[in-house]
Amino acid sequence: MFLVDMHVHTTLGGDSLIRPEEVADCARRAGMDAVCITEHHSYDLSHPFAEISRQTGFPVFRGLEYRAAEGHLLIYGVPASRSDLPPGLPMQNAIDWVCARGGAAVAAHPFQKTMAGTALGNRLLELKNLAGVETFNASLTDRENRLAADAAREMGLCGIGGSDAHGPHVLGRACTGFDRRLQTISELVAALKNGKCRPRNNAEHGAGNQSCCAG
Repeated sequence: MFLVDMHVHTTLGGDSLIRPEEVADCARRAGMDAVCITEHHSYDLSHPFAEISRQTGFPVFRGLEYRAAEGHLLIYGVPASRSDLPPGLPMQNAIDWVCARGGAAVAAHPFQKTMAGTALGNRLLELKNLAGVETFNASLTDRENRLAADAAREMGLCGIGGSDAHGPHVLGRACTGFDRRLQTISELVAALKNGKCRPRNNAEHGAGNQSCCAG
């Protein structure tokens, strides 16, 4: 099993405590084989990870997290930016844009309650051409994850796991297991589209990395 934390944020995005140079060590200590950096609205922000991955020998994929009108999408395989996808477009429009360019769009934490008390919720069931649903997010409640898993099953879509880490101690607490080693983002996208993955609760293993990269 090849384990990838599919949803990680760093200081490059301005809303995380995880320094880019910490990622490889923290991920390894959490038992990850790779991570995917998903800064908000920008693929280019994670550009330093091309060199970090080369220097550390640790696989780092790059995607992004997009805020649509109804909720969030994880986008893999398309180097999108705010000029390509302005925040707040209808989610179906964003999904179609990604698919037209050969990428994979995954609904992120669709049942997460926000400060405004809203979530994508069952509107998820109306969306077309998703590659999958984030069914285990380490930052959500069991109920929120269970509702996402139920919806994914109803839609016949694969589930993925990601920590949604904004701090080193969370990285790797949830992940996605693939049945073979992935070398490129294109291979990751193909595996998602073919349903060759499953979410994994790695909280017990990941809990051991709370002191990683301190200082």
